[in-house]
Amino acid sequence: MGRPRTPLLDRRRIGAAALRLADEQGTLTIPALARSLGVAPSALYHHVSGRDEIISLMREELVLATGGDKDWQQPWEQGLEDWARTYLSAFAAHPGAVPLLATAPLGEPFMHTMYEKVAELLVTGGFATDQVLPVITALESFVLGSALDLVAPSVMLSAVARDSAPHLSAALDHTPADTSRAAQAFDIGLRALLTGFRDLLDH
Repeated sequence: MGRPRTPLLDRRRIGAAALRLADEQGTLTIPALARSLGVAPSALYHHVSGRDEIISLMREELVLATGGDKDWQQPWEQGLEDWARTYLSAFAAHPGAVPLLATAPLGEPFMHTMYEKVAELLVTGGFATDQVLPVITALESFVLGSALDLVAPSVMLSAVARDSAPHLSAALDHTPADTSRAAQAFDIGLRALLTGFRDLLDH
């Protein structure tokens, strides 16, 4: 039959398939990825060196949606807020990938390029060099947690006894019982973080 006119695999296809698999199964193995692509595991090794490189391809897919071509020529607060919101949207679309990507070392040049832009944004905005990575890490940790919260049950607290927890019960009465709960929490948390970051510049 000869070779197919369109290659079955390329690096973009592998990265996208790995994201889908992580979402569906909450994990990633090379045999499972190969099955999802309809190829033998050995075929993957013509394109990647192993699992770590596949995770790198997953990260690259997400970076395309989180500011790789973003306009960073704006005040630091607006730049960080825009980055956080696009970051959240990308990770919320692939929550199963969050545990994989959050614990894998960031060794890719394209990641270094993106973080360089964020670092430049902060330094230009007046942050000290030793504040840059703590600010980035704090913001990323919040975004990753918020992404998981978006796919969590709309009501996380249940069977709360009103007589023993009256204040909590009252708060629950005023909490939306849908996904807007997580979105509201993200907005409040992001505003609090940006306010705290601004406070760093005043001390």
